[in-house]
Amino acid sequence: MNDSQNLMQRIGLCSSSGEIAPASAVAGQQGSVARRRVREAWALTRDMASSAPGRCALAVLLLLVGGVTEAFGLLMILPLLQVAGLTGQADEPGYLAETVAGIAAGVGVPLGLPGVLGAFLALAAVRAAVTWRRNVLVTRLHVEFINRTRGDIYAALAGASWGHLLGLRRSDIQHVLVSEVNRIGTAAFLLVQLMVGATLATIQFAVALAVSTTIAVGAVFVGIPLVLAARPLVRRSHLLGEQLTGSGRVLRGLVTDFLDGMKLAKSHNVEEAHLWRIKQVAATACERQIAFVELSAATQAGLHMAAAVALAGLVWYAVARAGLALPELTVLAVIFARATPTVLKLLQMWQQLVNALPACASVTALRESLRSAEEPVVSPSHVEAMPVLQKEIEVRDLSFVYPGAAAPALYGINCRIPANGVFVVTGPSGAGKSTLVDLLLGLLTPSRGGILVDGVPLRDVGLGQWRRSVAYVAQEPFLLHDSVRANLSRLCAEATERDMWRALRLASAATFVAALPRGLDTVVGDRGGHLSGGERQRIALAGALLREPRLLVLDEPVSHLDPYNEALVLKALQRLRGRMTIIAIAHGGALLQQADQMLALRTGRVEATGAWPELARFVSADADAP
Repeated sequence: MNDSQNLMQRIGLCSSSGEIAPASAVAGQQGSVARRRVREAWALTRDMASSAPGRCALAVLLLLVGGVTEAFGLLMILPLLQVAGLTGQADEPGYLAETVAGIAAGVGVPLGLPGVLGAFLALAAVRAAVTWRRNVLVTRLHVEFINRTRGDIYAALAGASWGHLLGLRRSDIQHVLVSEVNRIGTAAFLLVQLMVGATLATIQFAVALAVSTTIAVGAVFVGIPLVLAARPLVRRSHLLGEQLTGSGRVLRGLVTDFLDGMKLAKSHNVEEAHLWRIKQVAATACERQIAFVELSAATQAGLHMAAAVALAGLVWYAVARAGLALPELTVLAVIFARATPTVLKLLQMWQQLVNALPACASVTALRESLRSAEEPVVSPSHVEAMPVLQKEIEVRDLSFVYPGAAAPALYGINCRIPANGVFVVTGPSGAGKSTLVDLLLGLLTPSRGGILVDGVPLRDVGLGQWRRSVAYVAQEPFLLHDSVRANLSRLCAEATERDMWRALRLASAATFVAALPRGLDTVVGDRGGHLSGGERQRIALAGALLREPRLLVLDEPVSHLDPYNEALVLKALQRLRGRMTIIAIAHGGALLQQADQMLALRTGRVEATGAWPELARFVSADADAP
């Protein structure tokens, strides 16, 4: 296979055998692909216009002003040549030169050399100022559109239901927020640049049409085959863009998994397997990027050569056949010299745009998916007063089924959780403990039944109000790579330093925080890596207590702790007893023995309820189960 066949195979225009792919192989798809590209471009235009209508209108106005000054700048060449005595036909300047002279006389500009040069420079100054302002405005539109799009996705993420978020892969969301949003920003920038280029090309064509209708129309007929010849390359650009989106998503997922599983990989000495897969996918993404660059370069090289041939033919025709005078021929030469790069750049930008358009579909799909799963908002007129949680939380005939699951995670749960006590949920893995807690937090919506707080259904309270009165500490506390102070204040921004130390004392964390090198301003490392598991747990508990919650939910608070840290956490819980309602998930250990009330679950059903002495045998059976 020769070099040209190899290049064409890499950009998808021929098969592995070196034969050009038949048109029939893609003819059935061309219409649908073209329509999809148009829909994506139109959706992008609509999003930009709706996000900043005022700036978009100003950008269009500047385009028009720039086009008008471009046209008059080109026409000023005619009187300039006439004044300089280079027309070759001083007594018969031609109708276009006469038209320009009439316009100049109408506005009071003498057609002497100073007047012509002054008008030319004035037009150049206006055009330069307009171009500068337009470029700044376009850049602002570009940057703000990226930020606004990313902000929309963040807002949609924050508003989506927890059940829906559970079905999404974190790395896919990261890929859209980082890579795809940047690509959609590039597409928006290219779209505006296309508008700029198209406006200039239209103005240049209008001036060429005024100089010589025959030559201008001939240029259009010459350009049509060039555009048609570029269509397969544009289609290939769109395909490469879709493939790049897919490769980027897979690569982001692998990198995220690699970082999250680094400790496990190093512990088992299997780093090479992870690296091999990442390198393989990265190489594929790299090849697709290179293929697009090669495609763009090949397109530009071919179009430049074809445009040069077409320009030479038009000049020959203008001189040998049309018999244009020197001024008109000079204006046409200037127009074509400026229009040819503009048209070629338009084709290149269109090729780049269709390559980036799949990112628009990716961003739109995620955004619409999140918006469709938005948490229900209770109308203010129907929101019940927020109960104080003075009596109890009642779980009444509660059932929940995860989307796509074969069986319910919880089925017919009934229990009462007394206020200001310690309520422990226990049971083997998969019993439904975490699902029950998520329902109590308002993260999930029951499939059947409900939850009542002091007799008021939770669905009538409003999730926002309810969550402001609860706090949650996860089994694996998440801490920012920041100071202790920052990790505490992110859960309660208005907390003072005095409030923080009070919460740390309640969480049995004040002593060790005071001993840190910089106290509250000590950086805890990525995910709290500079702290022990017990220290992370107590920092997370202190952050939760800063909220002064009515309900505190703890997910396995002591399951991974040594006896010393377990005792500190249990001591903290003892301090909190009677101050708030505490619900904790636990498999066993001393925490069960401190419970005022316990609920034992198995396969999503209630197995037993009661206090520790009554449920000890169920806990022992779970511990002994294989």
